[in-house]
Amino acid sequence: MTSRDQLSWFQIVRLGLVQSALGAVVVLTTSTINRVMVVELAVAATIPGALVALHYAVQILRPRLGHGSDSGGRRTPWIIGGMAVLALGGVGSAAATALMASHLYAGLTLAVLAFIAVGIGVGAAGTSLLTLLAVQVAPERRAPAATILWTMMIASFVLTTVTAGHFLDPFSLPRLISVTASVASLAFVVTVIALAGIERSPAQRPAIPNVAGTTQNQVRFSAALATIWSEERTRRFTIFVFASMLAYSAQDLILEPFAGKVFGMTPGASTQLTGVQHGGVLGGMLLVALVGGSARGRRLISLRGWTLGGCHASAAASAAKVCAWACGAPRRRWPSAPAASSAPWRWTSAPGCSVRRAPPTPGCSRSTPACS
Repeated sequence: MTSRDQLSWFQIVRLGLVQSALGAVVVLTTSTINRVMVVELAVAATIPGALVALHYAVQILRPRLGHGSDSGGRRTPWIIGGMAVLALGGVGSAAATALMASHLYAGLTLAVLAFIAVGIGVGAAGTSLLTLLAVQVAPERRAPAATILWTMMIASFVLTTVTAGHFLDPFSLPRLISVTASVASLAFVVTVIALAGIERSPAQRPAIPNVAGTTQNQVRFSAALATIWSEERTRRFTIFVFASMLAYSAQDLILEPFAGKVFGMTPGASTQLTGVQHGGVLGGMLLVALVGGSARGRRLISLRGWTLGGCHASAAASAAKVCAWACGAPRRRWPSAPAASSAPWRWTSAPGCSVRRAPPTPGCSRSTPACS
């Protein structure tokens, strides 16, 4: 590969914009819409949980989708097509949520189709994007290029949740559809513009031979997967990534309904809270890059140490949520607490912790049974 064929840093950042666009749609689908189903519509939490799990399950097809883009020789159509499917799925999930308010089963049917589309879109676009990065980036730039892409995606989580949270209040289901459609449309436009002119034609790319002497496009998918899985270190690392992503996705699924049910946050406020969480993720990534990337930092702690430390810190933060529920929840039993009271909350002291209570209802007193 000549230097002219390699992606420049500016082009790598453009691919990062595509990764950011993917993340912007996904974060609204898996966090905000999930919360609206649980809190505002009082749907059993297992239903949005199963829908989010469905979109992840569909992404098991990622290796097959990536192999398809390899066989075709061009990744750009797969990225743009996947982004279109993802955008339609994101808007469809918001529309399904609104439909559930009046027609539960019709809304659930639409939601299943929408989340399947989200999974297919993320799988097709995300996998092909990373493949394009690996093929057209010089070997010495691949590690920092991957860091740029993932950092920009987390940054898009923060920007999207903070901005969308602002426009979601005062909350209504039509407003949810409008905000989601705006984000999805902008994400698709950014993807098309960012990809323009980046990928070389298949004729300009030399075939990459493998150890068996065949070219990359001639390898059967099943044979390629078996070869990768037979490597012990790769298999162990895959299992670790599975376990860590399971934990991360589970807490991501719980955070917004937790904030709405326990602390009475509006959809906009809980969406912005998700932005704070992803801001912490971004801060951790930058910390590792700045400290762990230096020679002195590597002497102090290895990448393995950073990984283990991050896992323990995340576990401690999850335990802190339980403490927040125990000490910060309203006095009434939280499953029946209002999702988003328009009345101001005030903090009062209780034995052992501070407890937030809603102001008394006008006309009620302690002697009134309905107001106790």
